[in-house]
Amino acid sequence: MTRTGRVRTGGRTRRRTGVVLPATVLLLGAGVSTASWLAVGTGTGSARATTVQDLVVSPAVPTATLHPEPAGGHGSSTAGTVVATVSNPNAFAVDLTTVSLGTVTVTALSGRSCAAGSVVPAQPSFALSPAVRVPAGSSGVQVTVPGALEVLATAEDGCQGASFSVPLTVSGVLA
Repeated sequence: MTRTGRVRTGGRTRRRTGVVLPATVLLLGAGVSTASWLAVGTGTGSARATTVQDLVVSPAVPTATLHPEPAGGHGSSTAGTVVATVSNPNAFAVDLTTVSLGTVTVTALSGRSCAAGSVVPAQPSFALSPAVRVPAGSSGVQVTVPGALEVLATAEDGCQGASFSVPLTVSGVLA
């Protein structure tokens, strides 16, 4: 009988373990599952957009001279080139894609005259291809626009040696 009692007791122990253990695991799993469902929070965050600062465009030393276009066209693609430098005070780089030109101002040599309108933009705007990258916080990045200005064939001799300036508007996209 002792043998039978032990077997029976062992059988009950096994049966209890077989029932209690899965029930305990199920309850613990449900507790963890419930805890993860309850671990939720809501609220707000904040961010602020920067204020974009204008690029600064300054004249640079011209790389070519101007002269009236000959009948066969300019022999060089540098004729009428406008050169400027661009500074970027922003915290991000900008790729310049377009340069627009305003009205040309003439400064004739002393004792000479050069009529306004003797030098004009070849077209109102130029696409920069490839784009000119102006890094964040940089200064003095050169922008060159070949063939931007034309001297009219009717320009008077007083335009020889004159200086010409043209307002530039540069446009671009975030790099």
